[in-house]
Amino acid sequence: MTINLRVSLTIFSIGFALEAGEDVYYLVTGSVRLFAGGLLFAIGIAATVLGLLFLTIGRHEWNELHRDRVRSAHWTFATVVLLGVAAALPVAYYLYRPGTGMPAWAALEVGAAVAGSLFFTFILYAVIVYHLLGRAGRAVLVGALAAAVPVCGDVGWRVSQGLPSYLLLARSSPLTLVAVVEPIVSLLSYMFLAYLLFLAAFVAAHRRVAQGAPVRSPARWVPPSAPPSSPPPGRSGA
Repeated sequence: MTINLRVSLTIFSIGFALEAGEDVYYLVTGSVRLFAGGLLFAIGIAATVLGLLFLTIGRHEWNELHRDRVRSAHWTFATVVLLGVAAALPVAYYLYRPGTGMPAWAALEVGAAVAGSLFFTFILYAVIVYHLLGRAGRAVLVGALAAAVPVCGDVGWRVSQGLPSYLLLARSSPLTLVAVVEPIVSLLSYMFLAYLLFLAAFVAAHRRVAQGAPVRSPARWVPPSAPPSSPPPGRSGA
């Protein structure tokens, strides 16, 4: 039985559907995001944490390859968290030191950490589901990662370029800050394609798991074994 694994895939799929739906809504209407504030962002985090939880609980349901992928998913999630901390610490430091302006190198570090945290979140999804897919599903997964790369890079760059002014606004007029950072937040709406492709990949993985399809690990090169040596002529045994 693979109940926990299937529950995990379902949770991730619901999260992708919500994210993609909200992004498409924003792109079509150009209005305020469909859900208030950061509610959908919180839902995405909750879906990721719950999905990992059920993966961990159900790691005994699959073979050793799946258990190895679960361990890799944990390490990837830890990388996402560390990059998030690396982005948050400089912001907190310079935000509460009004007399100290943020240098350009610190703003670039924060932007790079933001972009890295976003992209490694998608790497996490790929690590979770890659081994559960066939060739077509893996191609969809590669397409999802390719769709996420330019958006992550653009968000990180814009954060690094505007961060010093954002900090000044946060100190003087926090309410104005929301309107200023809205263009950066709106860039995340272009993630809709990545979310739709991840949704397709996770639904395909769920179907394969439910059908009991075999899990395929990446092929490993095995060195050819040496042929058995034969005794030289005239030296054969009696």
